Amino acid sequence: MNTIKKLLGKRIKKLRTAKKLTQEDLADILGTDQKHISNIECGVTFPSQFLKEIAKALNVSLPELFEFEHLKYDAKYKKNYIVKSLEIITDSDLDLLFRITKSMK
Repeated sequence: MNTIKKLLGKRIKKLRTAKKLTQEDLADILGTDQKHISNIECGVTFPSQFLKEIAKALNVSLPELFEFEHLKYDAKYKKNYIVKSLEIITDSDLDLLFRITKSMK
């Protein structure tokens, strides 16, 4: 999961800078502070409670936040990877995965 946090953070930073927003600008839109945005973009914090708001602020869909160009895999590969990962996932990561999945509705 640590890798996902870092990839998502880089993606958010890329989208934010493309819109010419500072971390402070995005923080103001989300009602948080700049340090929180910095932690998200550095992959320290996963923004589970802010996912929808970040997508909206950056004018992208929720799935677009997770479009990591170098990780283009077909659906079969993705499903197999997820199933295999569930066999070894920690309770903490399972909780995080559950919150992410639930926030997509």
